[in-house]
Amino acid sequence: MIDIVLIIIEQTLLHVPLMLGAYISISLMKVPDLSIESAYVFGAMLGYQSLGIVSNLPAAISLPIVIIGSLLGGALVGITSSVLTQKAHLPHLLSAILTFGIFHGFTQLVGNAYASFSTYPTNPLSMLPLVARHPEFMVLAIIGCIFTGLGIFFFRTQLGYALAAYGNNSQFFKHYGISTAYVFIVGIMISNALSGLSGYLFAQSNGFVELTMGYGKALLCITALILGKTFIRSTVLSVLIPLLGVIAYFVLQQLLLKVGFNLKYFTALQSVVVLIVLMLRYKKTHRAADHLGV
Repeated sequence: MIDIVLIIIEQTLLHVPLMLGAYISISLMKVPDLSIESAYVFGAMLGYQSLGIVSNLPAAISLPIVIIGSLLGGALVGITSSVLTQKAHLPHLLSAILTFGIFHGFTQLVGNAYASFSTYPTNPLSMLPLVARHPEFMVLAIIGCIFTGLGIFFFRTQLGYALAAYGNNSQFFKHYGISTAYVFIVGIMISNALSGLSGYLFAQSNGFVELTMGYGKALLCITALILGKTFIRSTVLSVLIPLLGVIAYFVLQQLLLKVGFNLKYFTALQSVVVLIVLMLRYKKTHRAADHLGV
């Protein structure tokens, strides 16, 4: 039982940055930001390449450098998709699709379709192996706490409130001489940077970077955010929504695994859960759905 709890917590910690990023773009800004999947992969690849440069340094030095590399990788994806939207005046969904195509090739140019971390002598996530069967647990917990704390601080800043205002009324800033493009680009860039960090953490934990590892991450985020909003119905900005949502997601996954459910059907189950929740929600409210339902 303790091992299952540790697995749930560890999986949650791997996805904390991704969920915070998705909460910013999909939930607060109400943007169909499917480019988080591209950011997830490219951030993982730049994290992998960064580790190759600093792998001989002590883990306490190399890990911050690798984290910065993965954040920059995700941010680059976010800048690309958001600039296409704001400067080329494309719908963001189309921008995200085009960005996916661009970085599908760019990821292979920077690295390979598949890359193994076994070629490096150390795993910086294992530098505090206090839990024997989960040597990465403590470092992941520290990273998760740091970024959760940063998220709490960020949502109390003017920019955090501006992103929420954009989601409620994207034309709001024009009346006050504030650049809508700036708010949009910065919001998507931060969201995708966090997705890139999660991509690295997941890849390092599993031992490889793979070109299709971002597949289904947008659906994971939507499912978790819907679960989080089921628990917390407040409209106030809160990191509890993505955190409780992702915990509920992995609790559900482990419970299904425990009862013998074949997880190859889990993606289909996610879609059914999202569909049912949205149908019930919008039947009660009698209003049109937000982009991606969250």
